[in-house]
Amino acid sequence: MLRTKSTLQPQPARFGAARLYRDAGSMASSSVANAVLGMAFWAIAAKMFPPEKLGVMTAVLAVIVSVGVVVAAGVGDAYTALLPAAGPDRPALYRRGQRLFFGLALVIGIGAALATTTWLREVRGSIVIAVLVVVGILAWSALTLQNSTLVALGRARWLPAANVAVSLGKIALLPLLAIAHVWHAVEFSFVLAAILMVAILRPTIVRVIDSGDDLPDVSTAGAISTRTFDRFVAQTTVSSALSMGLVNVTPFVVTVFSGPKEGALFALSLSIVQALDFMGAALVVSLVVHASSTPAEAGAMARAILIRVLVLAVTGGLALSLVAPTALRWLNPHYGSMNATAVIAVLSVGTVFRCTYMVWAGLQRSRRNMKMPLLFNFFCAVLLLSIMPALTSDHGALGGAIALLLSQLAVITAICGHVLFTRRRGRRASVSDTANQEAT
Repeated sequence: MLRTKSTLQPQPARFGAARLYRDAGSMASSSVANAVLGMAFWAIAAKMFPPEKLGVMTAVLAVIVSVGVVVAAGVGDAYTALLPAAGPDRPALYRRGQRLFFGLALVIGIGAALATTTWLREVRGSIVIAVLVVVGILAWSALTLQNSTLVALGRARWLPAANVAVSLGKIALLPLLAIAHVWHAVEFSFVLAAILMVAILRPTIVRVIDSGDDLPDVSTAGAISTRTFDRFVAQTTVSSALSMGLVNVTPFVVTVFSGPKEGALFALSLSIVQALDFMGAALVVSLVVHASSTPAEAGAMARAILIRVLVLAVTGGLALSLVAPTALRWLNPHYGSMNATAVIAVLSVGTVFRCTYMVWAGLQRSRRNMKMPLLFNFFCAVLLLSIMPALTSDHGALGGAIALLLSQLAVITAICGHVLFTRRRGRRASVSDTANQEAT
């Protein structure tokens, strides 16, 4: 059992509603910069590599990124929800999270490497690709976890500089690796940039954890046991695997069922549209941290974040649907005859649903309530995996986009039904309590 203390002192200014929008702004600006630089990276990749080669690289990268995000989210969401409230237990929680993280990354990474070199025909049996997948998952998940840790420590303002440096590193490495004829240059540029940034910031993060600089020195959540932490990690890992992890691995699925060319179109389109997902996710991470540290204001925070996320998703989706297809055709004429406009438009609509779900799920995480997000994510995963193979086999990248849209629409419908049912039950309970009080 970790040490316990009760809430006796006001929390530092790094946490609470007063910092919600400042931290959200830092993360949003980081995501905007990443989105712009990410588009530049993929523009260079689309220009340098033909679709049949790029499709194989994006399929392998999809495995690295999706598994990396899942592993990092398991521990990272636990950090953002529990570290701000851990007080003197913070170093113990952090180190336990690191042990769980490396164990998960290694075990799941080996499994992902075996799956990639078995199911993807173009790299079947390749030991080099298997090693690349394992190392890539370790590196990318460490970078993603590092971002969550900075937010949990009230250092969200560091994110723009750190993530821009990673994005610029990828852009600089890609042409150099391609000129040097490095096999799978796209994946190597991601992995090398991630390793460099983790090596730079990790010592500073450990120093902040150990010193407790500007962090709450008392627990605001009572006892936090190792069992509670482990359970939260397990729940968030599964939830992430069934949500964003599943979304990120879809380029691999499209490539397996409809070939590298369609896989390349889907991967490029998804990477463009996911710029909106990343900005929405940044706002949601800020919501989880600050709603966790000030639970009384969680509902108001969630409503404010939801409005901003929806405005961002709708306006951004419209802009991308108009501009991105033309840009893809200009980068490589092959994409002009591959229905890029419809693929990006369908994916953009799906982003609106995904962002809405992320806000709702973030509010549940801040309340340590993972049951319903897990249930809805499982429902979404089963539906997506049931319809995606057939749709992608028949309609290629467009079929993959339609499958994503249908699964996300089903989840949003389920959430709306759950919210209405919960509110109606709450009103009935309130009326019953009032009647009982009057009777007594």
